Amino acid sequence: MSLDRADRATEIEAKLCEHPGVRKAAIFTWRPAYAAHHQLVAYVVPNNDYLDQTLSAADDETRRIQKWKKTYDLTQLGQQSSVSQPDFNILGWNSTYTRQPIAEAEMREWVDLTVQEILKCEPSEVLEIGCGTGLPLLRIAGRCKRYVGVDNAHAVLETLKRQMLQLGGDWTQVELLERSADRFDGFRANSFDTIISNSAIQYFPSLNYLLKVLEQAVEVVKPGGTIFLGDLRSLPLQGLFAASVELFQVPPEMTIADLRDRIRKRIRLDEQLVLSPALFLALQQRWPKIASVEIEPRRGQFDNEMNRYRFNARLRIGAAPAEIVEPTWISCQDENLTLESIAKILKKQNPDLLAIAHVPNRRIEKDLLAFSKLQTQGGPDTVASFQQEIQEPSNRSIDPQDLWSLGEQLGYDVRISWVAARPDGTYDVAFCRPSPLHASATIAIRWPQPASLPDDLALYANAPTKAVPREKLLQQLREYCRQNLPEALQLSEFILLHSLPLAPDGTVDHQSLPSPDGLYA
Repeated sequence: MSLDRADRATEIEAKLCEHPGVRKAAIFTWRPAYAAHHQLVAYVVPNNDYLDQTLSAADDETRRIQKWKKTYDLTQLGQQSSVSQPDFNILGWNSTYTRQPIAEAEMREWVDLTVQEILKCEPSEVLEIGCGTGLPLLRIAGRCKRYVGVDNAHAVLETLKRQMLQLGGDWTQVELLERSADRFDGFRANSFDTIISNSAIQYFPSLNYLLKVLEQAVEVVKPGGTIFLGDLRSLPLQGLFAASVELFQVPPEMTIADLRDRIRKRIRLDEQLVLSPALFLALQQRWPKIASVEIEPRRGQFDNEMNRYRFNARLRIGAAPAEIVEPTWISCQDENLTLESIAKILKKQNPDLLAIAHVPNRRIEKDLLAFSKLQTQGGPDTVASFQQEIQEPSNRSIDPQDLWSLGEQLGYDVRISWVAARPDGTYDVAFCRPSPLHASATIAIRWPQPASLPDDLALYANAPTKAVPREKLLQQLREYCRQNLPEALQLSEFILLHSLPLAPDGTVDHQSLPSPDGLYA
């Protein structure tokens, strides 16, 4: 593919910018490897006011919240009889791949490991946002002095109350409130030591809504307390996940071109909020009360979308870690490390601290290979042929769970971080040997960071409420160009961007533009 400035680009850009939905535009020529002629591509920065005021409903966020509320209510009202265990109500937990309920064994592991992670926060006075059917609450509240569970779905809370009655025991420390996640009225500053929101944030309508919730959460957490955000979907891996799902679902005879279109559409129209782990570093810079940020991939032995593509974020409030360690990092890839060679180092050298960066992630290796191949033209024509080209994982990639298990066997505290937010899903790991002088839990690791942390928080999330308006804008722009540009200047592709990447001289940096035939187009 070549990408160059079109001779009449300025004329087309000026015409595009006359459309009220366009803030900026850049036109380049594109010649795919499979085409004989150049085609014109428009990179467009939308006018968000136009999206919000003209193409969006005024109450889009409210409608989206109500949509999820109705979904949860109907799930519980329609299937109550199928809940056989009052402490394990997993109605509605379905696989994106199969659209069928996730296996009970996988959900039990998910619940047990989530509870283990929350208990590390030593919760006593807890606020849970989006408590749902009580999967964490029913296992944690008995250990707490106070537990407030908030959810906006009436039927879900009524179901939870019935579950508590069935289980018996004393639940007087538990208060259930039917309200939206952004309502903190009645909660005093510094009144909780732990705030939990597990597998709920992906159903928030927008990043701005999440920021409103978190800003209030930071205020009601005591100094030294923790905000635990669990089961978050990863923005750097959104494309990989979309490709993985579509490859699983589409028929083998489908063409690769149609598969790419399906993946693009799944990314564009994703109705859930998807976040970059780096968002929480950016928030730490803005909100001084956040003393430290920890980002971990999900623990677990099972191969499912929750373990592959989701992470937990733990925000420590007010009190800085007792000790911050800056390790000497060795590169897993440069040193050709494997699980076996790492085990050998730990056993023979017995280091107090071993820090390894850029560990290839076995969980998503096959998906990464498929995604990378789909970004390039050529190759097989059908999905069936393409599937045959995707190799099985190599012995150089490592499942994070294998490293946690290795550390447990050898007496190490293993920390694994996704805070660098790399698009290939690689992670960083530190093996810490506890010493008599300090517990390893009091040590904070200075993890490898993203190359940059933009000030614009919109770059750290998708925009579920803008998905439909953006599709409407694309349709409008195609029709607008058909009516206002001569046939020789018709555009073959429109790609919407948050901003145009600029070179040092202020011109558009075409090397940084997404490929028109890529999966983010």
